[in-house]
Order: sequence, then structure tokens, then C-alpha cells
Amino acid sequence: MVRDANREPSRTAPPPTVTGKKGVTATPCRSIAITSGKGGVGKSHTTISLAVALTRLKKQVVVFDGDLGLANIHIMLGIAPKYNLSHVINEECSLSEIICTGPGGITIIPGASGILSLANLESLRLESLVRELSNLEAAYDFLLIDGGAGIGQASVQLCSMADSALLVITPEPTSLADAYSTAKILFAKGVTDIRVLVNMAENDKDGQEMFAKLQSLVRNFLDRSITCTGIIPYDKSISRYIRAQKNICIERQSAPVSVRIQNCARRLCGMQPIRESGFFVRLFTQQLQKG
Repeated sequence: MVRDANREPSRTAPPPTVTGKKGVTATPCRSIAITSGKGGVGKSHTTISLAVALTRLKKQVVVFDGDLGLANIHIMLGIAPKYNLSHVINEECSLSEIICTGPGGITIIPGASGILSLANLESLRLESLVRELSNLEAAYDFLLIDGGAGIGQASVQLCSMADSALLVITPEPTSLADAYSTAKILFAKGVTDIRVLVNMAENDKDGQEMFAKLQSLVRNFLDRSITCTGIIPYDKSISRYIRAQKNICIERQSAPVSVRIQNCARRLCGMQPIRESGFFVRLFTQQLQKG
């Protein structure tokens, strides 16, 4: 069941007053574009999960749905916003009217295809809108952009403007090829910080091997470097939560997927990851997996 965000005041939040985070001098908001070489790798689910995990670390997080052709963040969260950024651009509503609050305390900006045509606005209107969006951004610690899959112009442009790009891949040959092509284009567009998250891995070995292959391609043919943010295990229950418009990181915080996502968030914050198992479990991991 999709809920109307404009009929439920509790799901609509005004933009925070920009007086510095928690009453102190505000630090710059870090923008991270989550992208993928191909669809079906769990990009949007990863975006939402990371937002929830960062919020648990007491970070202020805003999610911008940048999949301009197939925006679906609000659908995955069971929210039906009446307005999106195109309505703000066309002066049909204010910026505060499109802001939605989702589960876990995350903030969502519903995107629209019109964002890339902002240059067509008259200069005074463009300046005013950019100021509003900049003030909103400045009130947060992290801006997560859920970009479109593939190497389309809109997706590449959004990624190239972000501080970092998080490339979501899966342990499949096609995902590897598409991820390399995406990394090649992003580097050419000036992106300097590309991180990789291996999703739906059968085990850590598969995930590590997939990242190593991509890392080797990038080093050998592009003379660049990438870093691994994390390896997320496959969990068949995730599809059930998605159909129910819920998120596993909220519903099952102790699930392996949730713990790994939380550790990814900790790495993004420069924190040490939480140890996931004790000495004897690590010692006999291979035997346990074979069993």
C-alpha cells in the first residue's frame, strides 16, 4: 500500500533551519552518488539501507532520487509524494512541500527529469532555487544520490558532480564488464573517488574475487585506483521486504546484510567497522561454510 505523503503531515517535513548542525559550525555535506553499470544489482535498496545506517550513526542524511527516468525510492518506502522537484522548478509549490521523511528518520527529495534543464530558467529564478537547495544541503552531513543504472547522460552528470561515486556490482561477468565501462567513463568525467560495493555475494571469497578482478582492470587499463567499501551477502528475504515496502536494515538489524551495511556506513564516516564474529568462528569459517 502506497501512502500519500501530502495527506500525512507526519511524513512531510520542512527543510531544517540552516544554523549549523547541532548548534556548532556546520561541516560540508558529503555527496555520494550510488550508481551501477547495469540494473538489477540492488542500487536503490543499497541507497536506502546506507541512509538508514548513517542515520543510526547520528548523521543527518538526505536522499535525492536521481534516477530521473525511473524514480522509485518513494515506492520502495511506501510513500506517494504529490509533488517533486519539477513542481518546484515550475513554481507550482515550494521546496518544503516536496520534502518527505521516510522510515529510520531519513529525508527524501523526490527527483524529476526537469532538474537537468535548470539552465533554461531565467537567472534570478535559477539563483533563488540553487540557494534554496544549497541551504537544504548544508543542513545535512550526507547527501546520497540514487543515480540511474548504466552510463546515460543524466546518470553520468549526476555522478560527476558528487564528491564520491559508489559503484554497486554483483559477482557476475556482465556486472564486471558494465562496472568497468562505468568506471572508465566516470574517471574520464573527472571523478576521482570511486568506491565499490559488491552486493549479493554468495560468500566473502566470491565478493573479494569480483572486486579484485575489477580493481585489476582499472589499474592495468586506466592506471587508476578504486577502493572496496564492503561485501554484502545474498539474502533471499530482501525481495520479500521490498515487496512489503520495508527495509531489512530496519526490520532485522542483526541480519548479516544489515551488519555489513552498517559497517559500510562506518567506513564512509571514517570509523572502524564492528567485528562481526569471534575468534573461533573466524578460525573455522571455511569448515562452517562447507558444512
